[in-house]
Amino acid sequence: MKLQYVTCSDPRENLATDAVLQLAQSAPIVEIAIQAHPSRMSFGMPRNNWFGKLLTESLYMNPFPNLAVHVNMEWCNDLCQGKIAPEIQNWLSLYHTNGKPVIRRWQINIHGSKTETFNADAIAKLLNNFHDNEFIFQYGNTEYDKIQKLNATGARFSVLYDMSCGTGELAKSWNSPLFANHPQGYAGGLSPENINENLCKIARVAGNRTDIWIDAEGKLKNPVTKKFDINRAKQYINTALQWNQRQK
Repeated sequence: MKLQYVTCSDPRENLATDAVLQLAQSAPIVEIAIQAHPSRMSFGMPRNNWFGKLLTESLYMNPFPNLAVHVNMEWCNDLCQGKIAPEIQNWLSLYHTNGKPVIRRWQINIHGSKTETFNADAIAKLLNNFHDNEFIFQYGNTEYDKIQKLNATGARFSVLYDMSCGTGELAKSWNSPLFANHPQGYAGGLSPENINENLCKIARVAGNRTDIWIDAEGKLKNPVTKKFDINRAKQYINTALQWNQRQK
């Protein structure tokens, strides 16, 4: 197994944008993911303004950093009905001078958002309008049927295996990738301290796949302040990169 991305989730507006972007540029497979929902990131809100500054600064970087948005709550529910909020549409419309989207990957957190209406056909139609983007659907036991319905449409998408469903609880075991033809990420309780051990476990079920990624969030937070910790993120990234370099 070789890692496609090492994702660090949920830096917020308390951090300097240049520090976040420097972290993103620490290796070609590092990805920074921003948690987005209307109660914090609607137009005019501090986190929306901070994110706009981060996006503007990223346009002048070479190479361009890997940036993702994790869509939650009402914005997630809209997407699962084939609709896009204006803020999401604005971010989707941003492209670098090389013709690539500023935000390529979008994770739709259907479990954490308690999404009830999941219109697979409407979602597939929406995804077909964004060939340059990758859309990721979080799944656990309760979302399995929804993901299977989306797969039946023939849509192109990726999946994130997170049996903790956003709670940060470490999985006792990791399941094999759900689909042979859809990239898959693994999340849930991953930390700087346990990432090497769990990459070995994930590799045993993922085999020779090269479209696998890992995503850490809760365990990247400072245990005292409960906020995203750049140093913990660096430790997690460096350990994952060292593991990846050892793979044939």
